[in-house]
Amino acid sequence: MVRLLRGGSITLLLGVMALTFMAACSSSNDKETTAAAPAAASSSSAAAPAAPAAASSSSAASSAAAAAPAASAPAPAKELKAKVKRLVISTAAPSAETNMPWRYESPRGPWFFASTHESLIGADADTGEHVPQLAESWSIEPDGISVRFKLREGVQFHGDNGDFSAADVAATLKNHGEEDSRHTHRSQYRAVDLEIVSPHEIVYNISKSNPEILNNSSSWNVISGEPFSAKDLEKLGGDPDLTSRPPAGTGAFQFKERTQGVNFIVERVPYKHWRYNSDWEEIEFRFQGEASTRLAALLTSEVHVTTLPLDLQNQAESNGMATATGQVMTRERTALFQGPLIDKKYGSYEVQNTPCGYNFCDDPFLDIRVRKALSKAVDRAAINTAFFGGKGVPVHNHAFVPTRSYWNPDWDRRFQEEYGYDPAAARTLLAEAGYNPSNPLEILVDGTGSSGLPEKQDVMESIAGFFTDVGVKVKLDSRDATVIRAIQRGFGHTGRIVYQTSNIVDIQTFRVHHCSCESPRGGALELKEMDEAIAFHRAIIDTKEVYKRLRTTGDVTFDLHIAIPLVWKPEELVYNPSVVASYKWSGVPLGTVSHFERFLAVKE
Repeated sequence: MVRLLRGGSITLLLGVMALTFMAACSSSNDKETTAAAPAAASSSSAAAPAAPAAASSSSAASSAAAAAPAASAPAPAKELKAKVKRLVISTAAPSAETNMPWRYESPRGPWFFASTHESLIGADADTGEHVPQLAESWSIEPDGISVRFKLREGVQFHGDNGDFSAADVAATLKNHGEEDSRHTHRSQYRAVDLEIVSPHEIVYNISKSNPEILNNSSSWNVISGEPFSAKDLEKLGGDPDLTSRPPAGTGAFQFKERTQGVNFIVERVPYKHWRYNSDWEEIEFRFQGEASTRLAALLTSEVHVTTLPLDLQNQAESNGMATATGQVMTRERTALFQGPLIDKKYGSYEVQNTPCGYNFCDDPFLDIRVRKALSKAVDRAAINTAFFGGKGVPVHNHAFVPTRSYWNPDWDRRFQEEYGYDPAAARTLLAEAGYNPSNPLEILVDGTGSSGLPEKQDVMESIAGFFTDVGVKVKLDSRDATVIRAIQRGFGHTGRIVYQTSNIVDIQTFRVHHCSCESPRGGALELKEMDEAIAFHRAIIDTKEVYKRLRTTGDVTFDLHIAIPLVWKPEELVYNPSVVASYKWSGVPLGTVSHFERFLAVKE
C-alpha cells in the first residue's frame, strides 16, 4: 500500500532496512534464523508478483538476498511400523482340524477363523450385544419367527472372488446342513428355508421358533453362518481337505498357510478393508498343548500372546508380561445336578411310564431341599480364593449374565438367603428331606481331571469335602469318559454332581442342559417346571422380547435351585508388552481371542 501511494523510493528504503535487520539477526542467532527462514521465504513468494520493480531496483539488495541462508523443507516424518511383523498367538490345539469347519466342526472350535471370515451379525467388544457386520440390518418378519437381513454391499472377498452377496450365504447354509455335516447347528440351519429377495437381501423363513438363530448368526458362534465365497468353494472342488485351503472369506486377514497340529497363519489383506487394517502383517496361531511350553515360549519372545493357568500367569507377570482381562463375562463355573430326566423317548431311551414322570423316581435330586442343602454346603468364597485367585465374580443365577437387560436385582438380594454358605442350614434341610447319620445322603461327584480346565479336579474334590462336612456320603467318580458317556446316552445317571464351565449362556444353556424339548439331552437336571418356562421364552425370536421372557425363566430357575452356581471366571490373556502395545480383550465369543483390530503393535 505504501509503494502504491509514494513510489518505489520508499519501497527500496524499506527493503534495505529489512535486509540489514535480517543479517544482524543471522549473525547473532543461527537457530532462530533457520526457524524463521521458511516464513520469510513464504512472505517473499507472496509479495513477488505485486512488486517486480522492488525486486530489480537494487543490485545490493539482490546480493544481500543471495547471501541469506536458503530455507530447507522439513524432513518428512518417519512412518512407524510394527516392531514385529508377525504376531504369534499361542493356544492349545483344536480338537479337530479341517478347512471346512462349516461342515466338520462345531462353533468356537475353529475360533481363529474369525480373523479371515466375518459374521452376519457382530458382537460389541465391550458389551457383547449384537451389532451390524456383514448384515447392515435385520428385522423380524410378521410371522414372528422368521428374519429378514439387509446385506452390506461392496464387501470384497479375498483373492479374485468378487463381492459378498446372498448367493454366498446360501452356499454357507447349504454346507452347514449337508447330510454328512457334523456341525452342532446343522439341524437349526436345515430348518431355514432361505429366500433370496435380491443380491443383498435375504429372508430366513423358519417354520419353528428358534430364538438361538440370531446368536448363531453372530460373532458369538464362530464358525456358524460366517459366509465364505461360493465361487471360491467351487474352484476348490466343493470340499477342500487339509492339503488345500479354506474357501475365501471377507475378513481383514486372508489365509496364508497351515500345518496340521502346528499352526494356522493368516496375512493382512493388501487393500483397504471395509472395517479395519491391522498393525500386523501376519498373525500366526501356534498350537502348543502344554501350558509350561507356552510360558517358556512367551518368556523367550517366540510367542507374544497366550493363555496360562493362574500360577504360570503370575510367573509371567513377575517377568514383565502384561495381562488382558475379558470385558464380557462368558464362562461360568457351576456344579450341575446330573440324574433326573423327564420320562420321554430320546435316542436309545424308551419311555418307562414311571409314576413320577422322571427316569428315576428315587433320585435324591428331585427333592428341592436336597438341591438347596448341597448349594448352601459349599463355601464359594474359599473356592474363589484357592483356585481363581479371588478374581472370580459370584454367579447369582445359573446361566444368566448379570450385565444383560433381563437381570433381576432380586436375585442378588436373595442370593445369600437361598444359596449362601451355611452348613447348619444345609444339615437342617437334609434332615427335613429324611437324611441323617444313620441314613446319609449318598452321591457321586465327578473326580476326573480336564486338560482345558486345570482347576476342575481340585474344585470338585473341595466341593466333595464341603458335602462331607454336612454329613453327605460322597464317592469321587473316576470312571473313564467313554463309560460316562455311554451311561449318559442311556439316561442311566442318578445322584451325580458334575463340573460345568459352559461356553454358552442363557437361551442356549437351557436347551442344551435343562430341557427335554431339544437335542442334546442327559447332561443335567430336567424339571417339568423348567420345560414350561423354556417353552415360553423359545416361542419367539426377537432378542428384546426373548430377554423379557428370560427374566421369568430366571425367576423359575432361581427358586428351583437347578444348579450349584459358583463363579464367573474372567478370561485372561498374557502378552508381551514390548511387542503388543495394548489389547482390550472382549472375551466374546465365549472366552476365545477375537476382535483382532484391538491388538495394537509397539511401533518403531
